[in-house]
Amino acid sequence: MNKHLSLAIVVLAFAATTASAATSSGTLTVTGTVESSISLTVESAGGTTSGTGTAAATSALGSISKYGSAPTGFTLARGASNWTISSTVGVQVDKANLTSTDYTLTAQLGSAPASGVTWKLNGSTLSDSAATTLTSTGTYGSTGSYSWDIVVADSAAAAAIDNAIDFTATSN
Repeated sequence: MNKHLSLAIVVLAFAATTASAATSSGTLTVTGTVESSISLTVESAGGTTSGTGTAAATSALGSISKYGSAPTGFTLARGASNWTISSTVGVQVDKANLTSTDYTLTAQLGSAPASGVTWKLNGSTLSDSAATTLTSTGTYGSTGSYSWDIVVADSAAAAAIDNAIDFTATSN
């Protein structure tokens, strides 16, 4: 009788353990859409430049004058009634999930230039009111180099010439 009682207790204990297990399930539904994108970075520029490899680089020219030295990475040309400092700006555009084979790159000044100061990229005068096209066939993944000139008239006031060049890349 003891053997039957022990066996009955073991069977009841197993049945109690199995009956107490609970389960639950759920589902996570994921939705999303892959979008195409492009990224623009300033890779190089004259002056003491920081932030290269990003979309927000800064170039410090320091104090500049017609009869002084050119800022780092610039050349200086003196004319009869003005002077020009010249360098280059390197801009790279990368793409992802995009079938476009090239892009258009434009530039525009962030604010009106100081009186007597002209900003140029690739020979085109920049303004704060309209974008200038630098290329309509830019190659993704390579750094385009654009000539950069700042022309200062001898009649310009001795003052800061601070400004920003806003680049915009648009896939074609």
